[in-house]
Amino acid sequence: MKNIVRYVIPLILVIAIPILIFLQKKENDLQKFDRITQKVFEEFNPTGISVAIVKDGEIVYEKSLGYKNIDNMSFLNNQAIFNIASCSKAFTAAAIGKLVENGLLSWDEKVVDYIPEFKLADECITSSLTIKDILSHRTGLGTFYGDLLWYNTSYTNGEVINRMQFLPITKEFRSEFGYQNNMYMIAGKIVENVTGQDWETYIKENFFDPLEMNDSRTSSDKFDGTENIAFPHYNDTLIGIYYFLANKPAASIWSNTRDLANWATMFLNNGKWNGKQILSPETIKELTAAQTILSVSEERAESGIHFRNYALGWSTYDYNGRKIIEHNGGMPGYISKVALVPEENLAIIILNNGFDSYSNNTLFFSYVDVVTKQYTKDWASHYSEQQKSSEEKQRELKNKRDASKNSNVQASLPLEQYPGLYADEMYGNAEVKIENNELELTLIPAKKVFTSKMKHWANNTFRVDFKDPFLPYGLIHFEIDKSNQITGFKIDLPNSDFHFQNLNFKKVN
Repeated sequence: MKNIVRYVIPLILVIAIPILIFLQKKENDLQKFDRITQKVFEEFNPTGISVAIVKDGEIVYEKSLGYKNIDNMSFLNNQAIFNIASCSKAFTAAAIGKLVENGLLSWDEKVVDYIPEFKLADECITSSLTIKDILSHRTGLGTFYGDLLWYNTSYTNGEVINRMQFLPITKEFRSEFGYQNNMYMIAGKIVENVTGQDWETYIKENFFDPLEMNDSRTSSDKFDGTENIAFPHYNDTLIGIYYFLANKPAASIWSNTRDLANWATMFLNNGKWNGKQILSPETIKELTAAQTILSVSEERAESGIHFRNYALGWSTYDYNGRKIIEHNGGMPGYISKVALVPEENLAIIILNNGFDSYSNNTLFFSYVDVVTKQYTKDWASHYSEQQKSSEEKQRELKNKRDASKNSNVQASLPLEQYPGLYADEMYGNAEVKIENNELELTLIPAKKVFTSKMKHWANNTFRVDFKDPFLPYGLIHFEIDKSNQITGFKIDLPNSDFHFQNLNFKKVN
């Protein structure tokens, strides 16, 4: 017996000690994740945040902090669904990939073969543009060009497509990156034309259902009243949910961290989930392969990032010696991140209903540092400084604009000459009228949001404050010809999302 004990006990220890070390290590990592999450929440104070870390196909850490509705003080939980915004693009690209693997189309086929009415300002690009081009943002259009066509407008997908021919081509076709929401709408339209199903039905039947993403919705139109909604907030103020009319394939999906864990696991497992082959390994490889080269900023380079690319519905770069495949999303009140680290069989999902990208980025890089045991920098301090710097720049810009006000320089024309109908070839009509002895401007396609009283600023410039909390005030500059007739106006409204400066309204009556 003693001899048995003599040999068995060391054997048990040989087996048990590595297991104990592994469990202790795992527990320590989980504690680090939790400490980081709590610290970031306290540092950046987003209204609400929900995270999940998926390792080897299992959720190893999840946490929800803050409010899903600050007005009634209801707290977030891990089942709450968020608008994941542009993380929807990966689903649209995957839908195209599914059609390719089923032999119904190919990546290099022309867009006009499936949407004959499609047209851009450059005829050569129009005739050459492929499905892969539109999914990899190399179309010749600038970043966010054309977003004003769908944002809060009454335009349908068809009307947006018709007006895209008037967007300026500012990038080198197939050489330069220009992030394009409208092109994912085009991709969704191709899915519909090939399958005879609308984009929402196709996404649900081919991804939500087989992946058991039971809480997910393709858009807020599909809400049935049973949803556990993380409502959107801005500056800790509840705002309204955005309802898409056009451009759903670019940004309309709602989901939670648990459903997205299934989606991410499928990508990490070569297209297979729970024994089902959702996408082929070849399709997964194609969707995540580099297509368009992106620049690497000095700041990113200092963090050890050597390359950046856009794939098909995903972006890719390196960090801590690992390839990162991710997409971020932003819509009013929401910031989202879905990221894959294939070499670690790891996925990180971060959903935020406080419109705060700084906390999302801090969490992501901090989590990866823990997993890879490489601590690049104090990400909380880094992004806190970035936030302060951005806020200071915004204050400086506002102060500079405020200083340009000089109401003592009177308008050169009487008030009665400004009203009328104005038109921009791409965007549509705008109306200026007099209400209670004040000028009022309405951009008719988005009249519920882009309507404002016009306050005199200086000479023939007037200030407008549109009903959008994300936009600063705008300055309307009226153009006067030599005969003292108003010919049109332009809009100075600096922001990173919408190119008001490209609009050129001409007076039509």
